[in-house]
Amino acid sequence: MKRLYDTLLKKHPLGALYGALLGIVAFSAAAPMFTSGTWDAAVVDLAMAGLLIGLMLKNFIFIKNRLSTFPEKCVAWGMLICANVLALLSEHDFPGSLSSSFAFSLLICAFVLYFSGRFMALISVIPTLWCCVFMPYHEEFMLLLSFPLRLSATFLSAGILKICGTGVICSGTTLVLPGVNIAITDACSGINQLDAFILIAFLAVEILHKKLMWKALHFAFIIPSIIIGNSLRIVLTVLLCKLWGDVVLQNVWHTSLGYVQIFLALLIFIVIGKLFSFSDTRKAEEEK
Repeated sequence: MKRLYDTLLKKHPLGALYGALLGIVAFSAAAPMFTSGTWDAAVVDLAMAGLLIGLMLKNFIFIKNRLSTFPEKCVAWGMLICANVLALLSEHDFPGSLSSSFAFSLLICAFVLYFSGRFMALISVIPTLWCCVFMPYHEEFMLLLSFPLRLSATFLSAGILKICGTGVICSGTTLVLPGVNIAITDACSGINQLDAFILIAFLAVEILHKKLMWKALHFAFIIPSIIIGNSLRIVLTVLLCKLWGDVVLQNVWHTSLGYVQIFLALLIFIVIGKLFSFSDTRKAEEEK
């Protein structure tokens, strides 16, 4: 670790400053989550921030350091002006309050672009957005995603149940069955596990793929995997409810089925990644 740090300081001295700055922003964004009691989300978000910053610094080591060109400096000044404009906008409730977060993100990316060029700036975009935009508004983003996830899972599970011969009516995020209505709430949408799932999925993508295209394509299947996993959990819940009654919807059963959802979603995501990895390997062999 010390050798990597020394190499970073030697090849790209400013890289350590960028990493330290994003690290401070991440800890500042996580502090309110710790005080509000959502420490599990804070820990996962910090772990993800650490991974993104670490990958950014790794790329800084392997990419040759060069001074930015005059056009890049002009773009950086333009980004700085945009950041000032965003910072001056009046702040309201979410999502209007994002203006200051995006302004800070633009400020950091403009700083990197001005002193280190466009390649370094592009590498810093994702960790900057995670630390400056997503983490400060973690709860708002989760709530924003919750309803589409619930709606999609309810619709898909209703379709599967109909194929299985179960009479069901889909009404919004509620399944209407003979003798029982099952409401898919925020807690049942898979949103509580999304943070952890993103972290695990990110690690899986980094391990399974080397090319950026396959990484991006595989990562895009995070939301579909969660929706399918949740739909299968809902179907399993309905089938068990028909066998053993409403006890399946309570306490231990409900929690256990929640873990089944995570397992199914992760399994689906890894299988998709394996298929992409197999296609990538086969294509490489054909090119040889």
